Order: sequence, then structure tokens, then C-alpha cells
Amino acid sequence: MTATAPTPGSFLDDVSTAEADTPLPPTPPPMPDPAAPEYSGDPELYEQDRKVAEAASSAFAAAAQRRGEAVGRVVSTWVATAPLDMLQQLLDQPDAVMPVFRPAFGPVVVARHEHVITCLSRPDLFTVDLYAREMARATDDRTRNPGAFSHFLLGTDDDDLYRIDDVLLRRTVSRADEPRLTALVRAEAESWASAAASAEDGVVDVVPTLARTVPMRIVGDYLGVPAAELGEPSALDGCNGGDPFPLDDALLRVYAFQQIAEGRVPTAGDLFGWIKDVFRNTFNNFNQASPWFAEARERGLVATEYLTAWIHALLVAQKQRLLRGEPVPDTLLTRLLRLQQEVGGAEEGSLTEDVTALLGAAPPEGELARRLSDSMIRSNVFGVVVGAVVNPQEATCRVVDAMLRLQAGEYETVDGASYDDAVRLARLDRGDPGYETGLARLRAYALEALRLRPQGEVLLRLCTADGAELGGLPIRRGTPVFVGYAGAMRDPRTVPHPLAFDVTRDEQLVGYRQDAERAREAPQSRLYLQHGFGRHKCLGRYASEITLQESLRAVLRLGRLQRRTELELDEHNLYARSLRIGVGGGPR
Repeated sequence: MTATAPTPGSFLDDVSTAEADTPLPPTPPPMPDPAAPEYSGDPELYEQDRKVAEAASSAFAAAAQRRGEAVGRVVSTWVATAPLDMLQQLLDQPDAVMPVFRPAFGPVVVARHEHVITCLSRPDLFTVDLYAREMARATDDRTRNPGAFSHFLLGTDDDDLYRIDDVLLRRTVSRADEPRLTALVRAEAESWASAAASAEDGVVDVVPTLARTVPMRIVGDYLGVPAAELGEPSALDGCNGGDPFPLDDALLRVYAFQQIAEGRVPTAGDLFGWIKDVFRNTFNNFNQASPWFAEARERGLVATEYLTAWIHALLVAQKQRLLRGEPVPDTLLTRLLRLQQEVGGAEEGSLTEDVTALLGAAPPEGELARRLSDSMIRSNVFGVVVGAVVNPQEATCRVVDAMLRLQAGEYETVDGASYDDAVRLARLDRGDPGYETGLARLRAYALEALRLRPQGEVLLRLCTADGAELGGLPIRRGTPVFVGYAGAMRDPRTVPHPLAFDVTRDEQLVGYRQDAERAREAPQSRLYLQHGFGRHKCLGRYASEITLQESLRAVLRLGRLQRRTELELDEHNLYARSLRIGVGGGPR
């Protein structure tokens, strides 16, 4: 690694200290060539030199591993405690000196916009393999079902595995649902606002209320995985919230339960807990030396089994209703079940033609049936649900936090952006002059707020190909890459006045495979990267942006707010724990 002199207490200073504390022995000599003249007639000398070279190589490799681990701990610590500071320090380095942070041994950190976009749009070089194993825990046991798939979209970059599932899921989670989602989210957000306005002490905590209940409403009403309060009827006939139910024999034949002996109809608290435990174990539990690694893994495994059992039970119930010709709710789950009915039916030809048109080639014989089996529907719904709560909750909290900072004058503003302007827009109702344009501008407030105060500031990728490079620097195969999308959104070479609050920014919209499987997708932004970019652009991007827009609208319709606490994170500095605001003040 070459860089300008680090400042005391900086990220680079900590890396230098870690490297100094893990010295490397001299570079090992090359392995001797037994055909070299000096070994002619002297095999003992060759064997002696070979052993010396092997010992030196082994010592160097062990030392390099220790250094890589030490640097990795520094990176992980900064990602957990001060990710924006770390990324800003890297952006402040001269590009010619440090296009990317690439230590001699250890993980790479990418902060500049062009390199972040490269990492996210080159799944052939930088893959999501680091997530694969935990994402696969919701799939069938291959020893019980040898023909089962063992992947979810987020955990694979294999074209043969990814593309067909991507087409089918994006067919059922569509931007055509935006009006429905807006009405659904607005109803939940306005219900929250009504309760918040009448709070006895005029104080409400955003984290366990608005930020949680809106995405949970989407999970229940749009994705088709609802909860039921204790004693209240559930989506399973004859079962109430909190009731146990036996694990289905068909599921037991293909899925190996190791943590639970029966399922449970979840309350809202149960369902949220399961989703969060799975999310944490999948995306934030990589360090086996961490004192909470084992607990997080255990909780994640238990939650995976409870959530799997619940989704399977819902699948069976809704499938039976469809077969009886009874009405079912229009959800991701039931849409996939309807597609399943098309396979082998009169409509299979049109489905195959549609998928073929998007993929550019016909799927293999019988492949649609395999991708729409009960097992794949169950695991795909599982994966979508896990991604539908925690990130939107965290994003909502940070949008509200950033808007409070805007109200307090902490940001330079551009082109008339202000807290009071946002309040004015939020108070417009359908039919008012400027309502539609005001709603679009309110969405821009939410995205700009989240650009300045993003959640989960980095994404993880693994370099899995030889010959990869970033900024002209080679990246070794097997190197973990921390992709700092939060840094890319404040890279001054791409984002003018990056620390200013500007709701008129060019979103730099571009298509991604819109001549093929993403033909029905809206263009994606190269500026606002909170929902990813490229292949793994968030499947729920439409629902998420509507959640942010409508949650912000509900908060701002309460008028001027009072910050009662800072945004408090949990003990691991990962997830929002509390953000208390005072409500009830009118606009200035």
C-alpha cells in the first residue's frame, strides 16, 4: 500500500499500525531447480535447499495471513464504527496515489464512484459468494432432495441459476404495483401519524413504530407472509396467533429441521424477530472471532427454521384455496402459485414465450416447473421477505435523522431545498395544484437524505477471477472487497457539492439489460446507490422508495419536529435502536 502520510487516529494510521505489529520475514527464495548444475551429483544439497525454501515460504505465508487478518480487523472495526469517516478519508487521498485501498495483504476497500460501479456491474469478477452459504439455508437439503436448487438470487452470480429466477420474480414484483403500494403504505403511515399526533407526552420513537410497521405491512399484505396477534385468527384456518402447528410431512421429506420440532403462527413481534435474526446472521456475521458470532449464528438458524415452516404452511394453505377456486389475496406468494399453475396447463406456452423473449433463449425443457416448484417458491419468498424489513427500517430512520439535521441547519442547501419546503410538499393532498410534482420532489428529499445518511454503507463482494483490477491495480482472486457505495455517492468527481442537500440532482439514470431480462424495469440511478446497482439492484426497489417517500410524508405532515434523542444504534453499532422525536408543532 502506498498513500500520503496518515494522520494520527485515522483509518490509514490504524492500518499502518496493524502492519507494523505484524512484520513479514524476508521474501522467500525461489524453489530450487533439481536440474540446476550445482545439484548435479549432489542430491543432498538439493534436498537441503528445498527444505530451506519450503520453510521460508511457509513462514512468509503464515506471516502474510496474520497481517491480512490484522488489516481485516481494522477495516471491519471502521466499517462497524465510523464507515463514512473511513470512506471520506479514502476519497480525500489523491487519485493517482490511491485509486482504491489495496493493502499488500488483507481486504480491499473501494470508495470512488467509478470503481464502486465496476464492482457492482461485473458479477463475473466480483461476486456475492460471501452471502451464498447462509442464503442457502432456506433451501431444501440436497441429501433429501438431490435435485434441489441451493441458491437464492442474492447469493449467486451463476447465469444459469440467476437469470430465470430473476425474470420470474421481477414478473411478480413489478413497478406496475406502484399505485397499490402507495395506497397501502400511505394508509399505514397515516395511521401512525394519527397516533403520533395524539401521543400523550407528544413524543414518539420512530424506530419501533413507523420505521418497522410500514415494511411489516408490505411483508403481510404485498408479499403474502402475514403475522397474527396472540389469539387472533391467522391466514391458516383454525390457527390463531401464537398457536403451534405440526411440521408438514411434505416439508420434512425435503428440508432438514435441526432447531425446532413444530412451527408457530407468528405474532408481529415474532415475525419481525425471525426476519431480523436471519438478516443479521446472513449479512453481518462473518467474523468468527467476534464474541457474539455464535449467538447470532444460533439465533439465525432457529429463525430460518421458524420462517421456513411458516412460509411453507402459508404456501400449502393458499395453494389449496386456489385449487378449490376460492379467492386468495393478490401477493407475491399467490402470484408465484398462479405461475406454478400455468406450468403444465393451457397457459404454459405463453409463459414460456414470455420468459424466452426476456432471456433471449428458451429455458431448458422442464426448467420452469423446477423453478416454480413448492420448494423454490418457498425459498424465494423467504429471501424476498428477509430483504424487505431490516433495510427499509434502517433507511427510514436515517431519512428522518437527516431531515432533522436539515431542519437544524446542519447542511448547506442548493436550489431552495429546506425543511419547510419539504413540509409544504408533504401537506399537499391529491387534487391540490402541484400534488404530483410535489410528490416527486418529496421522493427526492428522501433519496437525498439517505444519500447523506445512508444505512449499511458498504456491500461485500469477493473477487473470484484472475486478472481483475480496479483503478489499474490488480486484485488477487479470493480477496474480499468492501464496496463503499456510500463513498461513491459523495465522490466529488461525480457528485457536485457532495455534502450539500440538493433535491434537484441529476439521478444519472441508465438502463441495465433493458434489451433483455430487465426490459420491464425502470432505469436505475448511478447517483443514488442505496438500492444497489446492476445485477443485484434491489428486487424491492419500488416498494422501498415508496416506503421512504410515504413515511417521510407522514412525518412531515406533523409539522416542525423536535429532536429528543440522537439516532441510537444497538451495542454492535449495526441497527437503529431508538430515535425519539417531539411532535405536534405547526410549520413556521
